[in-house]
Amino acid sequence: MTPRDRIRATVNHRQPDRVPRTTPMAAETADRLKKHLGVDSAGLAAWCGQDLHYVGPGFRRSVSPMCYADPTIEVTADGLYLDIYRVPFRPVQAGDQQYMELAGRPPLANCTSAADLARHPWPDADWWDYSNLAADIARLPDAALNSHSRGFFEISHFMRGGDLFLADLAGDPSFACAIMDRVIDYLLDRARRILVAGAGRFDMFEYNDDVATQRGLFMSPTMWRQLFRPRIARFCDLIHSFGAKVRYHSCGSVRAIIPDLIDVGVDILNPIQPLAAGMDPFELKREFGQHLTFDGGIDTQELLPHSTADQVRTHTRRMIAEVGASGGYILGPSHSLQMDVPVENIVAMIEEANGG
Repeated sequence: MTPRDRIRATVNHRQPDRVPRTTPMAAETADRLKKHLGVDSAGLAAWCGQDLHYVGPGFRRSVSPMCYADPTIEVTADGLYLDIYRVPFRPVQAGDQQYMELAGRPPLANCTSAADLARHPWPDADWWDYSNLAADIARLPDAALNSHSRGFFEISHFMRGGDLFLADLAGDPSFACAIMDRVIDYLLDRARRILVAGAGRFDMFEYNDDVATQRGLFMSPTMWRQLFRPRIARFCDLIHSFGAKVRYHSCGSVRAIIPDLIDVGVDILNPIQPLAAGMDPFELKREFGQHLTFDGGIDTQELLPHSTADQVRTHTRRMIAEVGASGGYILGPSHSLQMDVPVENIVAMIEEANGG
């Protein structure tokens, strides 16, 4: 099977020739693994057996390669990196890795009205260059292709401030929805342009929005259904209208809303954080495996950092046999691999996915 055939079989709940996989990892982890294996970036991708490839637009006005999730459009005199929403971040060195963390005052912290929101310099889908997509896609004739959108909840609470935005949701939901709708209108416009440029070639499109903690949602399931579900449905409808599958990403425990995600059209759930409440991948497969493909699930909190290579092999083998039964599973870690994961355990996971 080609990678595209493999992914398509899997998300349509047919058994592929082998379990497909993705192996996201921090740049520092990738560099360490390349050195261990004696390969370059292309060699690492080949060794990992990546079946899913990201294709997306370029950005026209980035001022720094350092960013959180969206491009940096300004670096302030005091060293804050402002993204396209003007949310400030600061680089932080933690051991051998560098992260971008929220810093400074959120740009909507002082807003109190729709007029205040109208004065904010919102991003525009025209800031992206979609002209590269056709050529990038043509270079990957056998690949399964994915593109990506961030989510309106995370962006909204970054812009407003987490505590303030949760208070808005509870005390002034119309104002919270006004913020979210500003964000979602931009995100949908950008996603639509990517899908049009892809001309039906995308196999899936990721909607990425962390709405949960280790123990449950940031909000009640009732609030999620009232305020979030209809907006998620707009994304799913758009993506399905171009023949692509919806890959929904949220870290943490989203167990309470999995039936809702299925109802609105989510096809693939990522990253399956197994130590979060209710997110055991074997239980999820038994309960929802007829409706969802599970993507990820190899624990990065305890298993990969702290177990032996043999234990990683044993667990990976079980994931393939049980969660991967009759398709419906894309093997990968439950978070991008960080520097706390020993190289030997990454090797064990990948070699086991290759058949031992």
